Amino acid sequence: MKNNNITDIFPVITTSRLILRELTNQDAEALHKYWTDSDVLEYLSIDPFASIQESLDMIAILKNLYGDSQGARWVITLKDSGKIIGTCGFHNFKSEHRRAEMGYELGKEYWNLGIMTEALQAIIHYGFDTLQYNRIEAFVNFGNVRSKKVLERNGFKLDGLLREYEFNRGKFVDQYCYSLLKSEYQV
Repeated sequence: MKNNNITDIFPVITTSRLILRELTNQDAEALHKYWTDSDVLEYLSIDPFASIQESLDMIAILKNLYGDSQGARWVITLKDSGKIIGTCGFHNFKSEHRRAEMGYELGKEYWNLGIMTEALQAIIHYGFDTLQYNRIEAFVNFGNVRSKKVLERNGFKLDGLLREYEFNRGKFVDQYCYSLLKSEYQV
């Protein structure tokens, strides 16, 4: 089912330090740097990419989320320089339940600067106010303390631990399920 709140024009979101915009093929080289970094990918479900083509393929998948009304994935850029530093967004939108999952990654040189918190605050606002989500979920692999902290700073609550929830890099891994409800959301 389509989300009737998605427009034909991909939204650009601006914060005090960031511009969140649509992914393009020209972003492949910059994103490839992060999608091949084992530290950035440590808790993600993808193996480090071996070629720039894999990054182009991932960009195509992420871009199609919006066209298929299944979510939106923004590239995170620094407002003052335009430098690409990561991505964030929504996927697995379930229209009948008005919920979506949220995912993100950030270059490690930008960790612990409040950048991901700033980016997530912006897309959470967009998700609740424009896309009319009622629930935003995030699944965090066991051990990913940084991701748990950024979610908690953004008001997410721990729903529970899902034992061996995902098959990831040759083994089953536990994941924490976090959620934020529209009724709990504080601007």
